[in-house]
Amino acid sequence: MPMFHFKQFEIEHERSTLKIGTDAVLLAALTQVDSAQTVLDIGCGCGVIAFCLAQKLAEQQTVPEIFGIDVDADSIAEAKKNAEHFPLLPKSSFHFEQVSLQDFAKRDNAHGFDLIVSNPPYFHDNLKPQDRSKLQSKHSDGQLSFQELVDGVGKLLSPNGRFTLILPPVEMEEFHQVTIGRWHCRKSVYIRPTTSKPIFRVVREYGCNKYPKEEHHLDIRDSELQYTQMYLELVNPYLTIR
Repeated sequence: MPMFHFKQFEIEHERSTLKIGTDAVLLAALTQVDSAQTVLDIGCGCGVIAFCLAQKLAEQQTVPEIFGIDVDADSIAEAKKNAEHFPLLPKSSFHFEQVSLQDFAKRDNAHGFDLIVSNPPYFHDNLKPQDRSKLQSKHSDGQLSFQELVDGVGKLLSPNGRFTLILPPVEMEEFHQVTIGRWHCRKSVYIRPTTSKPIFRVVREYGCNKYPKEEHHLDIRDSELQYTQMYLELVNPYLTIR
């Protein structure tokens, strides 16, 4: 089975509904872990975001409990297999389960997460992919609406916890409207593929407590299509690129 090689670990992702890509690495790299003891990855796929966050926590000498949930059976099977040979934390630190967020949030013992992350579904009707597995992973109709995402995270997040997600800008604004009156936006990172193109992704952190709001901008490539120094430094813990 082909493996995707990060600097400190490698994982399989061929069976997962969503392959390893820029969004997952960006979300993981831009998420502040703050020695979180409990972490939840919603729609975890092969576990890539969970494992990248695990690396950060291991480097802080933290041994957390990391949970990943996904409705796709193949994704969870692959995540569990990847946990078997993750070198930086004991495999007992990882808990991957095939379950929807809605059902997971109903459990009495599934509350109080310090950190929750998600690369959630966002395709709309005119953008539905033909591949059924990709539709399941990234299409919101009948899977996971933004309202359901906010409701589920609201039940699972600890009072001082943080929720971080990545979305395209239009969808992020739609998501933000659902959060008004419930959460505070604490940090936003606006990402452009190149300096000459518009913003194509936003990474945003929410919490129940109000903090001074931060805004940052990140360009992946410069005008000559070379990776920017900021991007290289951001992904350096995980990838070797030039």
